[in-house]
Amino acid sequence: MAELHPLPFDHLVRRMFREFEKQQSIFDLPKQKFYRSNGGPDTSVEFCGMKAATPVGPAAGPQTQMAQNLVLSWLGGSRILELKTVQILDQLTISRPCIDMTNVGYNVEWSQELLLEQSLREYVAGHILIEMLIAANALEQNDPLAKTETIFDVSVGYDLKGIQSQQIRNWLHAIKDATAIVEELRRQIPAEFSHYRDLPFKTKLAKSITLSTFHGCPAQEIESIVDFLLTEMDYHVIIKMNPPMMGKEKLEYLLYDRLGYHDLEVNPKVYQANITFDDAVEVARRLKNTADRLGKTVGVKFSNTLEVINKGKFFSDEIMYLSGPPLHVLAMALVEDWRKVFGAGMPISFSAGIDQHNFPDAVAAGLVPITTCSDLLKPGGYGRLHKYLLNLENKMREIGAVSVDDYIIKWGSSKDDIGAAIIANTAVLMEKILSDPRYTQTKNQSVPRKIDRHLVLFDCINCDKCIPVCPNDANFYYDLQPLEVEHANYRIGPEGEVEEIPGDVLRIAESHQIANYADFCNECGNCDVFCPEHGGPYIKKPRFFGSRESWEKDAKSNGFFVEKREGAILLHGRIEDHFYTLRVDTACNHAHFIDHALVVQLEWPNLEVIHVENFEPQLVGHVLDMRICHQMAALLKGVLDDKLVNYANVIFA
Repeated sequence: MAELHPLPFDHLVRRMFREFEKQQSIFDLPKQKFYRSNGGPDTSVEFCGMKAATPVGPAAGPQTQMAQNLVLSWLGGSRILELKTVQILDQLTISRPCIDMTNVGYNVEWSQELLLEQSLREYVAGHILIEMLIAANALEQNDPLAKTETIFDVSVGYDLKGIQSQQIRNWLHAIKDATAIVEELRRQIPAEFSHYRDLPFKTKLAKSITLSTFHGCPAQEIESIVDFLLTEMDYHVIIKMNPPMMGKEKLEYLLYDRLGYHDLEVNPKVYQANITFDDAVEVARRLKNTADRLGKTVGVKFSNTLEVINKGKFFSDEIMYLSGPPLHVLAMALVEDWRKVFGAGMPISFSAGIDQHNFPDAVAAGLVPITTCSDLLKPGGYGRLHKYLLNLENKMREIGAVSVDDYIIKWGSSKDDIGAAIIANTAVLMEKILSDPRYTQTKNQSVPRKIDRHLVLFDCINCDKCIPVCPNDANFYYDLQPLEVEHANYRIGPEGEVEEIPGDVLRIAESHQIANYADFCNECGNCDVFCPEHGGPYIKKPRFFGSRESWEKDAKSNGFFVEKREGAILLHGRIEDHFYTLRVDTACNHAHFIDHALVVQLEWPNLEVIHVENFEPQLVGHVLDMRICHQMAALLKGVLDDKLVNYANVIFA
């Protein structure tokens, strides 16, 4: 299984600032897609007694598990970031691929894919990077602090035993007071950016938790978990609820009769296993009393994904989890039902099929935060986020609203009371959603177009879709000189001599090329879904590893690793289970191409052969394909060219 390997913090810092300086982008997000204050209306909200500059953020998921993901979410305008769920089992085996965004959206993902300690460090690193960007005024605002107030919301799961374990207790204490890691990372800020070391980085990173429980977790256990988090761990708590709590009849009426998703089959077990609506109401009432007594907030989140039977071939699991447009309708129906019981008095967080079009309406329903995931996995990725907020600002201007509360009151009701307006708006919004064909099955059948062409190591149609659709920013582009080179190959003869034999012609037609940074690639499969060509960029394009350890650990796949040693640059390649090294000594303009039997000495950079040496003469008939030498040389020249910053070359900066 593919594993994630965080980049050392100093490399992240260099990558972030040098890329911004050279390319006017950060982690491949162009600055034109940053969300910045433009003197517009006040979009701030309150969440668990804390101020956030906007109500939007990524849901606990692929956009919040690594430091660069958090930065990308923040640059797009997220100000309430729900960190990817942590749990006691931090060495999971997850099916690959695990995300299918062909149309509505399915996944077989679980919790954080890093170890608990790694997760903590990534979250702290993400916070520090964001604080550094604010200090650098990377948003290029007249007021560098405008609309920068940000909240980190912890997500934890999945049962009482795991959450009460000493490991999770320690983790929750550590993110509440991350002083030790903050100081450690502060010292790792590179010397050229040392002026940021004196920033007053916040050390209390989180005060709230969004609880994610197993599908089928009993009501009593949910209540016990929340009580523990409120009383013993001293956190505000939001309880993520599951769609089946509305009951089989209503859920399937909405899913099948109103929306037309007859091809979906809800796992029948969910109706017996999940907490019922009535039980959830009683649990919430008791917990609200506890929270009020402690001066804490307790709320609910609608909703978790819906468990459905996997009838396709994309995933190997029997069960998959539905998101996107159909879930939006189900979750909003739960919001309406909940408010019929609690009014506007209990905070509701929302996550289900949110995009730039329905986000302003969700804000009018008084939902905080409004989190998104599936939409950010579509073409454009994090670059889609800023439009959520621009659309909200435009709607606010249209009705003359100066704040979110003012917007809620003016959006669609004649109510002057904010609570009454929220109730009225929710009912109006539910009617609007049910009459909107965009949520129906007939409007969600199209699939990304594929052409009759297969990916190879070099050259593609250069649409670059694979770069932003990766939530971890694992795919990147680089430039090289197109070439056409005829080469000979070398064979070990019957007497151990080296024979020159006819080779082939290597052609690289395009200057713009795609590669993959394997340490950030968990093989989720999302780039394959949207790539117009067959094969998958994360499989077919050159995969660069950040360390020898990660390169050797992922022994099943092709890949490359670059290192500096004794004044030389070495590119190691694993290709079809064979190992090669291209060693370049720039001081003497020589290179050596090596496999397990032959060493070819060459001039660098023109690759004229000087000498071929055989150190395994008994391997009669062995052929060294010099096409690979020319491929590796092209990769080395292109990827290490620092005109474009990437994860593979920033380590040599």
